Amino acid sequence: MRKYFSLLFLFFFFLSFSQNTKIIDDLTIELNKNNKQDSLKVNTLLKLSMACYGSNPEKMLQYANESLQISSKINFKKGIGESNKLLGAANYMKGSFKEAENYFTKALKIFEEIKYYKGIILCYSNLGGIKTVQNEYPEALKLYQNSIRICEKTKETKLAGFANGNMGIIYSELKNYDLALKHYNEALETHIKANYQEGIAANLGNIGNTYFQKKEYNNALEYFNKALKKNIEINNKSGIAREYGNVASVNIEQKNFNDAFENHSKALKINEELKNKKGISVNYQRIGEYYLKQGDFKESRKFLKNANALALEVGIKDIQKESFNSLSDLYEKEGLMDSAYIYFKKYISAKDEIENENNRKQISRLEIQYEFDTKEEKYKTKQLLDDQNLKQQQLLLALNNAKLGESNKERDLVRLNYLKTQSELKAEQFAKNAQKKQLTIAEKEVEIKQKEIKIANLFIQVKEKQKWYLIAGLLLLAIIGSLLFYQNRNRKKINEKLLLLNQNLDLKNAELDEANKAKTRFFSILNHDLRGPVANLVNFLQLQKENPELLDEESIKRMQDKTMSGAENLLTSMEDILQWSKSQMENFKPQPKNIAVETIFEDTKKHFSSEEKVRITFENTSNLKMVTDENYLKTIIRNLTGNAIKALYKTNNPTIIWKAWQEKNEIFLSISDNGKGASNEQFKALYDEKEVVGIKTGLGLHLIRDLAKAINCEIKVESKLNQGTTFILNLKK
Repeated sequence: MRKYFSLLFLFFFFLSFSQNTKIIDDLTIELNKNNKQDSLKVNTLLKLSMACYGSNPEKMLQYANESLQISSKINFKKGIGESNKLLGAANYMKGSFKEAENYFTKALKIFEEIKYYKGIILCYSNLGGIKTVQNEYPEALKLYQNSIRICEKTKETKLAGFANGNMGIIYSELKNYDLALKHYNEALETHIKANYQEGIAANLGNIGNTYFQKKEYNNALEYFNKALKKNIEINNKSGIAREYGNVASVNIEQKNFNDAFENHSKALKINEELKNKKGISVNYQRIGEYYLKQGDFKESRKFLKNANALALEVGIKDIQKESFNSLSDLYEKEGLMDSAYIYFKKYISAKDEIENENNRKQISRLEIQYEFDTKEEKYKTKQLLDDQNLKQQQLLLALNNAKLGESNKERDLVRLNYLKTQSELKAEQFAKNAQKKQLTIAEKEVEIKQKEIKIANLFIQVKEKQKWYLIAGLLLLAIIGSLLFYQNRNRKKINEKLLLLNQNLDLKNAELDEANKAKTRFFSILNHDLRGPVANLVNFLQLQKENPELLDEESIKRMQDKTMSGAENLLTSMEDILQWSKSQMENFKPQPKNIAVETIFEDTKKHFSSEEKVRITFENTSNLKMVTDENYLKTIIRNLTGNAIKALYKTNNPTIIWKAWQEKNEIFLSISDNGKGASNEQFKALYDEKEVVGIKTGLGLHLIRDLAKAINCEIKVESKLNQGTTFILNLKK
């Protein structure tokens, strides 16, 4: 299982900040205090961006972009270069390698323009890191060598430690583990002296990777745990995720599959938080391999295909190669030899692309050229001979590795041929099985035909029996149907009789209900129309009985005349009401006829002739006539007049005016008083049939509403406080 190394991305000479919340808070306060667009603000933004490295790539991008904008505005070249460099590091952390390479290249051009050698060294080393991830080892080695040459030329030995560490990755990839460990240890020593915590953590992890490839798993686990602990101390989330993945790889080799799955899951969660596509693809691949070992092919296929797709997106050829190989193993275990063969061919192609001989030859030439350029003067000394011998040993080791690669290729070719042969054998077996199945099917078809003939004969016999059974059944159904028809007809007759009885009963109930309503209305009319005159008569008699000394002879005679007149009018009203009631006993319905308005007004004058305190006038200049029920209209007018008299109690100069006029062939009657007026709520009984009323409070309005509705009379009310009330009756034809 191939491991993934920790490439070191470099910032300023003083290296990097650990992800310390206090440092970020202090820098944020410093940034907020500076309102000027100057180089000081640029440097603060750059420090904030660096402080977010490894834990928050989005914030790192935000601060670097703000720094780039201000630097471009004030033409601060160094700030532009540093901003581009940090943008490159943030994009690398997210797995966006093309964008990262673009930003590092821009930064390199700026640094070369201003001859800022530290920046040039860092950009060469960072670009080499990207090429290493993309398996372009010759180009990566060339960039690292450029970085080291400038370090030696400018005496920046501390920065050379970064390039040395990254060069160790290439030698480890070429299986030159001793040389890889040499570079890692030199880099680790440099970082310890400089107290560069991120560099220490990265090199500890890389040393662990080298021991892992040497299959020294206990040593590998020791260094991975050291690297994990260091990354947790400095809160380097990307480093934490990477080391969880490395520890999980050791767990798999030591058959601790549950621990491996748990560590890969932790790494995946952190990488998804950081949006690190490279890390996510690695975790997908490892989790897919875990499920493959567990025999859960469905989950394994899902994770492996996701790993392959993501690796293709970000250009990680190693993960593509491994996912192809794992998918080939998966399909082989499922017995899908064709799919296994196809994916193994893809694996071979990806592997050849990464490990082609041209890369190895070019690397060897670059190593020789580098040694020649930097150590030409040392060939004259004894050390030169020793180095030359060492070089020869290295070349022999490279040759052995090449032979081993050829051996691996032969092994892969054997497996490829095996899978191809298995696929062809399976296809041949499938064809034979198909022929055998076709022969079996033909024999079964003959047997089925014979059985069909027997079934057809039996079917004819059964049909004959069914015919007689059907005839008997039809006769039985006819008899049953006749009985049901007779029973149904009798039931209908009985139901019709019951329905007629129910209708008669409903009609009787309706008539009884209507009679009760009529009785209630008559009592209401009698109560309302007779209460006033009788009350006046009782008042006079009571006054004459209890306080006769208050009345002189003239007053007594006048009151007697009034009382006699009121009693006669009361008797007349009672006779009218009783005669009307008698005519309505059978059916309480209006009986319209042609009547004069003057007749109605005269009747009202007589009815209220005993009222001395209220002046009642009647205006009927046109002597109008109308067609309506006389008694209904009289009752309405009496009630309205009685209510108006009550409303004028304690009113100065109380006056009631009745008017009659005609508009557009419609007759209008109105009654107006100059009382105190009332609110609309007090007239609610005129319009709302649900309004609850009592005998003394609103029964008149309730009665007026029902009688007016019966004779198609519309009533409107206009009342103003302290001005009076007017009722308008519209008698429609």
